[in-house]
Amino acid sequence: MKKILYITYDGLTDPLGQSQIIPYLSKLASNDIFIDIISFEKKNVFYKLNNEISNKISQSNVQWKPLFYTKKPPIFSTVFDIYRGYVSTKILFKKQNYDIIHCRGYISAIMGLKLKKKYNPKLIFDMRGWWPDEKKESGLWSGKIYNLSYQYFKKKEIQLFQKSDKIISLTNSGKKEIIKNNWTIPSKIGVIPTCVDFENFPEFNEKTRLRVRKEFSINNNSKVLVHSGSLGGNYDLKEFSLIFNKFLKVDNNNLILIVTKTPKGFILNKLKGFKLDVSRVIIVESDFSQVYQYLQASDVGLILYKRAFSTIGRSPTKLGEYWASGIPAISLENIGDLDFIYEKYPFGLELLEDLNDNCFENILESLFSKRNINNLRNAAKEYYHIEKGISFYANIYKELIS
Repeated sequence: MKKILYITYDGLTDPLGQSQIIPYLSKLASNDIFIDIISFEKKNVFYKLNNEISNKISQSNVQWKPLFYTKKPPIFSTVFDIYRGYVSTKILFKKQNYDIIHCRGYISAIMGLKLKKKYNPKLIFDMRGWWPDEKKESGLWSGKIYNLSYQYFKKKEIQLFQKSDKIISLTNSGKKEIIKNNWTIPSKIGVIPTCVDFENFPEFNEKTRLRVRKEFSINNNSKVLVHSGSLGGNYDLKEFSLIFNKFLKVDNNNLILIVTKTPKGFILNKLKGFKLDVSRVIIVESDFSQVYQYLQASDVGLILYKRAFSTIGRSPTKLGEYWASGIPAISLENIGDLDFIYEKYPFGLELLEDLNDNCFENILESLFSKRNINNLRNAAKEYYHIEKGISFYANIYKELIS
């Protein structure tokens, strides 16, 4: 039996854990693959969802070892978590002697690098984008001590490229950057976008759409622009407000829908500061399992990131979720592999040159005229289906320990 230790600094009780970790690992674990998961959980969410998540994974060949995430003080709390994670994984290693350590993200990979040196298992660096650059470019890492943190993680990044047995990039753009700099050989790099579990995003249902629109008093003449996910950091609310204003000006009936865990008051205060008519903005806090219904009630999805170096590694999960729910999307050019995806599926995506793109109204008309619910869902299944991701990782495991 293949023994895998999976380390993630994200919690399984987080929305990301529910959408991007559990569906993969519960299906990857089988009669010949055993997986131990070390995750770092936020206490308030963990106590609320612990039983639900435990039940989800109890039917698979997975064992979950949750640790609690430490938030404060900055930097030192992360160092403490790395230490606790390493101690916990060493204890597990003595019992299981794992064949592979699969590390999701940079923090986890630093633990994995230590374990690689001590026990010499195969190491997978599942980088999930260019995390140190995302932190720096978002403004979350500013000041001398954070500059030192950035330099530390960029140094570790090179070590991980060189010493890992496999590197996983979310985008071909990210892979090209690694190869261009000769950080590792091309054969060690695999590419897979973030995928969608269609059990969480069922087929479009007109009754669901009408029920949700009635709940929020959205009339038949209204077009709804939806953003699903966090706001702040790499999601600049000033930039969002520019797009929101453009959309609201196209038609007086148009509305904005934001499905997020970011506090409603924070968003509204920021949007008011950017002179947005917040009476036409609907903000919903939703459990991940219910997000699909708000997407089905909408007409077009928004994907927006700050333009910076780190965007080469962006693979917006929400694009697959939008398509699975029957709605097309708009974004900026040069984000991850979106330009390639646009060429492949022009009916599901339109790209803006910049936030002041004068063709915005024409782009919307083009999207609405080409919208075909079945085509969008089929495209989502072809490019983003979770079964594609499961097969990808199963082949990686087989390659490393065959």
